[in-house]
Amino acid sequence: MQQSEELTETVEDIDTDAAAADDNSGSGRLGGRFSVKALLVSLVAVAVGVGVGGAIPLVGGLTSLVGVAAATFVLGMLGQSWYLETGLAGGVVVGVNFALSLLTTAALPIGLEFFQQYGLAFGGVGVVLGVALALVGHYFGRDLRDGLTREI
Repeated sequence: MQQSEELTETVEDIDTDAAAADDNSGSGRLGGRFSVKALLVSLVAVAVGVGVGGAIPLVGGLTSLVGVAAATFVLGMLGQSWYLETGLAGGVVVGVNFALSLLTTAALPIGLEFFQQYGLAFGGVGVVLGVALALVGHYFGRDLRDGLTREI
């Protein structure tokens, strides 16, 4: 009988501690799921990655995508689990980059027609590609950090 009461008190203490931890972990994050600060850091990192990667002549479009993966890889190595924020930042930045690349060709008559017909779909491909690359880069960065910091 004594053990049963002790076990019940221990379980209640654990539940109380877990609820308090959940309340504390939610501070600074919206409902514990989203951080505006992490989104801003991710947006800046991905934009820098796209800018640096896109600065390479002739293959700038392809290397800007490599820049997204590299920037989010570095964010993953920082050790924070920012998958939602990083994926959102990758989608936004690459989607905008794809749309801007279409607008630069819109000065040509064939570019304007292409933009009118396929602009939204082309931007959607950019968003999906940006989210995928950002999540993959972030995952591999976190995985490498975990492998380097784990005890053998």
